[in-house]
Amino acid sequence: MAAGVGEGAGPRRPNILFLMTDQQPVSTLGCYGSPAEPSPTPHVDRLAREGIRFDRFHVSAFPCSPSRACFLTGREAHRHGVVTNDVLLADDVPTLGDACKAAGYDTAYFGKWHLGGMMYRAPKGAKGRRKPFGGRWFRRRVPSPDGFRFEQLEGGVGEDGPQQGFDEWAGGWTHYHAYLREAGLGHLVGDPPRVGNHNDLPSGGDHTHAVSRLPAEHHMAAFFRKRAVAFLRRHKAPAKPFCMVVSFYGPHLPVAPPKPWDTKYGLDQVKLPANHHDELKGKPRRQRSNHRCYQLGKWTDEQFRDYIRRYYGYCAYIDQQVGHILDALDDTGHAADTIVVYTSDHGDMVAAHGFIWKLGHCGYDELLRVPFVLRYPRHVKGGQATRALAAGVDILPTLLELAGIPAPDGVQGRSFRPVLQGKAKAFRDYVVCNSIGSSLTVVGGRWKYVLNWSPRDLDELYDTQADPGEMSNLAADPRHAARLATMQGLVATWLQETKHPYAPVIEKAMRTAPPTPIDVRPTVTHFKHLGGRKFEWAYEWRHGGGPAMAAKYWSFCQFLKGRQIAFKFVRWPDKPTPEWAKGDVVTIGPAVVEAPADATGPHDVVIGLWQPKTGKWPAMTDASGNRFHVGRLTIGRAGGTVESITFQPAQ
Repeated sequence: MAAGVGEGAGPRRPNILFLMTDQQPVSTLGCYGSPAEPSPTPHVDRLAREGIRFDRFHVSAFPCSPSRACFLTGREAHRHGVVTNDVLLADDVPTLGDACKAAGYDTAYFGKWHLGGMMYRAPKGAKGRRKPFGGRWFRRRVPSPDGFRFEQLEGGVGEDGPQQGFDEWAGGWTHYHAYLREAGLGHLVGDPPRVGNHNDLPSGGDHTHAVSRLPAEHHMAAFFRKRAVAFLRRHKAPAKPFCMVVSFYGPHLPVAPPKPWDTKYGLDQVKLPANHHDELKGKPRRQRSNHRCYQLGKWTDEQFRDYIRRYYGYCAYIDQQVGHILDALDDTGHAADTIVVYTSDHGDMVAAHGFIWKLGHCGYDELLRVPFVLRYPRHVKGGQATRALAAGVDILPTLLELAGIPAPDGVQGRSFRPVLQGKAKAFRDYVVCNSIGSSLTVVGGRWKYVLNWSPRDLDELYDTQADPGEMSNLAADPRHAARLATMQGLVATWLQETKHPYAPVIEKAMRTAPPTPIDVRPTVTHFKHLGGRKFEWAYEWRHGGGPAMAAKYWSFCQFLKGRQIAFKFVRWPDKPTPEWAKGDVVTIGPAVVEAPADATGPHDVVIGLWQPKTGKWPAMTDASGNRFHVGRLTIGRAGGTVESITFQPAQ
């Protein structure tokens, strides 16, 4: 669309205010029917009353980085290149900031960016593969003929300065540290710094009643709100329009809202979702083996309800910041002439199907269907709700068309302006979400299809009208073979139309049945504390059925503190793994293991198989990737001396 044409034509274009949260499911918003009373989101509810609410809006990619890049570029993940977290968005891919700046807008970005690497910082000397190079790293794509591959490199752009056309900037690391020091709270920063980005000093893990130790008025969400309000108050004159993005880090895990928001809702006000008790029968193996997220049978109902109520409280706290920004928009006289968008980059399982956090490689509504509310008093009638299908790639072309700004080359999304103005009830026939570059979810009509192509796993087919909780996977049901073929046809069409670089590979995988997993699993057979930091340890592998093992695998045992490897025990099996067949038992140990001098408290114990040279492992029933959670080792200390080491097998 040419500049100066359409609704945004004239001497002055509309302002754009883009409000975004991180990991917020629709169940937490009153305007989407949240069960929480009172509504956690009265200010977003107000936006919905004064604008339009999309009830079937889906992210185009998952998780954070890919989804955000789709929002800001209007391109599919495989076209902008950010198909997983911590991949740098290339400078030559134009964004909302670039387009608005070129059109004469003042531009600003406050909050989480996550498109420049260096997101998860660690103090110097911190260990653990989750934070290579102390968090100062990014991913770079490695050429591969059969799917997306990445390598980790030191460096990156980070969150600390203006990027992609946004001139005024405040991130969650150095800018937030400077703010805390100016507020007399420098002691909270730490030396070296720990607080910042997603680390808001939680009091404990999410299995506990975690709260942020940051004061509510100086939490990161409040910091970004203050920067946004200050920006608005400096733009009282109507001569130049602005485009401002405010991107909150919450309610992303850790789910630790500042006090008193953690207790805004009582446990007696919270119910578990209707699809909470899901044994995942007939679901993909990697869902059933995700021990980090699948907490059914591990957490009590009270722990799940406490997680949900903290989620409500965190969303309510962020909504209060949104209210302050909307008040400033009113006070400065900009409200009538500003397009306001509210959305989230993806959702959270919030106890659905027995999961917490963001379960990768799945297409559940709790993760991929997100809130999307738009208010534009000049041209969008208030009080609307639409069931038109739309996706993350459609945001950029819609905003630019409303503003009369030409869309950059390469945009693949479409403007849904006709829906906003009541001229169309439908928009897309189907939408597609690309999850971590290795699974595709197609939503069309009443049906949803999930293709798990890399590594190949069971596909999923849900009738979302008859089964809104997505409890019954119909993909293997012969009565729905025709529907499955139709949905697979949509995948093939989308791959070709969007010029996916691995279209032939994905289509071949779609026609190939998932491999039969090997029923091989480890069991700890011997444990004895020998005194001090030493203990005796043995375990065995049992082959219960399925294909024979096809290569030699390194057997490892890791003792984890949180998500980091505290120490490990690694051995080759005495018997070469290609000989393993049904009924075989292979014993590792007994051996003496010594815990590190500083090891204390509980450690999760995982055992797995690995090929160091190839990076491959066998498909194993109920495994979480290449490993199994087998129990918890607890090291008790008194006065700096280890007094006890105990082991509790997993249930």
